[in-house]
Amino acid sequence: MEAQVISNETLVIEVERKKGSILGGIGRVFAFTFGGFGILISALLFVTIIGIFPAIGLFFMSLGLIYASLGKQAVKCPHCKKRHYVVKTAENMTCSKCRRLTVINWK
Repeated sequence: MEAQVISNETLVIEVERKKGSILGGIGRVFAFTFGGFGILISALLFVTIIGIFPAIGLFFMSLGLIYASLGKQAVKCPHCKKRHYVVKTAENMTCSKCRRLTVINWK
C-alpha cells in the first residue's frame, strides 16, 4: 500500500481488492433478499395500527441485513493507521479518528 500526496491533508493509496468466496456471495444475496422482503413486510405492518411496533423492529433488522450484505474490506488510514471497513466500490474515506480524507485507488 503506497501513499501519494495530493495536498497537505489528502493522500492517495492503492489497495488490492480482495475477491470474496462463492459461499460469501450467496450469503450476501440471501441477506439482501431477506432484508428487502423484511422492509416490504414492515411497510405493510406499519399500515395497521396493531402492527406498528413490530414493523419498526422488523424495519431496522432488515436495514441491518442489507448493510451486512454490502461487500466491505478493511483499509488502514495512512495518517494514523486506524483500520476502517470500506465498501469495495468506495472511492474515498474520511478517517473517524484523525478526520483526514484518503482517496482509494482499487487494483
